Amino acid sequence: MRLIIFFCILSFIPYPIAVGQYVYPKRELRGAWIATVGNIDWPSSNKDTTVKQIGELKKIFDKLSAAGINTVFFQVRTECDALYDSPYEPWSYWLTGEQGEAPSPYYDPLKVAVEEAHSKGMEIQAWLNPLRVRKNDDNFTPAKNNIMYTHPKWILKFGRYLMLNPGIPAVRHYVAKIAGDIARRYNVDGIHLDDYFYPYTPKIRRQDRSSFITYNNGIKNIGDWRRNNINRLIKDVHDSVKAASPKIEFGISPFGIIRNQYAGTDGFEAYNVLYCDPLTWIKDKSVDYLIPQLYWEIGNPAADYQNLLLWWASIADGVQLYIGNYSTQMASPHYKGNPDELEKQLKINRQIIRVDGTVYYSAKSIYKNYSGFADSLKKYFKYPSLVPVMTRIDSLPPLPPLNITASDTGGQLILRWDKPAAASDGDTAFLFVIYRFRNGKNTDLENAESILKIIPGNKSEYAESADGRNTGKYIYAVTSVDHFGNESKPSFCKILLK
Repeated sequence: MRLIIFFCILSFIPYPIAVGQYVYPKRELRGAWIATVGNIDWPSSNKDTTVKQIGELKKIFDKLSAAGINTVFFQVRTECDALYDSPYEPWSYWLTGEQGEAPSPYYDPLKVAVEEAHSKGMEIQAWLNPLRVRKNDDNFTPAKNNIMYTHPKWILKFGRYLMLNPGIPAVRHYVAKIAGDIARRYNVDGIHLDDYFYPYTPKIRRQDRSSFITYNNGIKNIGDWRRNNINRLIKDVHDSVKAASPKIEFGISPFGIIRNQYAGTDGFEAYNVLYCDPLTWIKDKSVDYLIPQLYWEIGNPAADYQNLLLWWASIADGVQLYIGNYSTQMASPHYKGNPDELEKQLKINRQIIRVDGTVYYSAKSIYKNYSGFADSLKKYFKYPSLVPVMTRIDSLPPLPPLNITASDTGGQLILRWDKPAAASDGDTAFLFVIYRFRNGKNTDLENAESILKIIPGNKSEYAESADGRNTGKYIYAVTSVDHFGNESKPSFCKILLK
């Protein structure tokens, strides 16, 4: 059951919590961010061998899939570098221990990650930090082709922290080119930007004054100009991604508080520090989805999770809305808050109209099973889930599988089918969904509890052990699903299990 939101300026009408039998959603984005900057999630060491790094990455995907995660946001650009084979930027220090040095023996981490995700029926989005060039605590030598050397006039300096200046049109075009190149050359499902625009700390003062004078385009207020720079950057990246492939998603994970007046908070305002303006992105249709980072607790006096959640849901008209949760902190054994905080947040997310899923920062809280967090997810992600349909990009379902058959060997049921041809928009099956119904019962494909398995679209067979299953008549169904969650009509078959 989902509940309608009533939002009125700063006041929220209290809403009831659904009671009764728990309903598992059939469609829900269940995501995790794999952070590579600082070797937060992967690789655990930038000095490890190629074999060890690849093996570690595969194990992470195995564990995320086992916990029920269906979408991964994989960081491939941390500070104008690359954890993929880029023609424009140097290999990342966080991958090889020396910026500009390729892996040896060579491999392409993004290619490996795409293959791993899709082999497990998971979606993968390439995560880019848009503007950061150098962090405060970096202590490595930049590569000779680092952008701080090739385009020094593009750089804003804040002590040791360096960033690209989005007030310069060439900078915006450059970032858009990077995003478009990835969308064009890799089989990713989306391009994703994080929340680093103008710096958190130190806050920008007069570092971009000369750029404002040169490129103000008639905008009188420098704050408005900075927000306009970010808005134009987002639009440029969106257009570049869509030019490369119209069916690749583009989205952003902004800081959770935009302005305190919006949701009655008392904290850092992204609107006036990062110059982040998601309401304009929504209005301009320059993003397909948003993942606000709501990294506070329910009832937090300065930033109540529930109030922020309701506000974001109230403004997310025409875009997909997923919620970012801080699992690395709240599942940590050192966390002093409510040990059930993440479970409560997931339950609330599932009750709110327009909230279509949850994304966890970061992946290590799941693959390292912080405080049993992965085990907890398996309880709430008990049944497989399709990603929500993104109809603004694609609403045409693929064709159904053909010639489904079932055979019972006594110890194993084997389903086989023929893959369908491409639909009129060129899409074929990215996934197949296997359903099972007791004969005589309603064959309700919207009931997640009827889903046995979701498997990759390159397979056309499913084997199920008969151990522990009741004998009798069963109906099985198989559907095709494309990259955007559109599901075909089912193909049915009946079988008597002995």
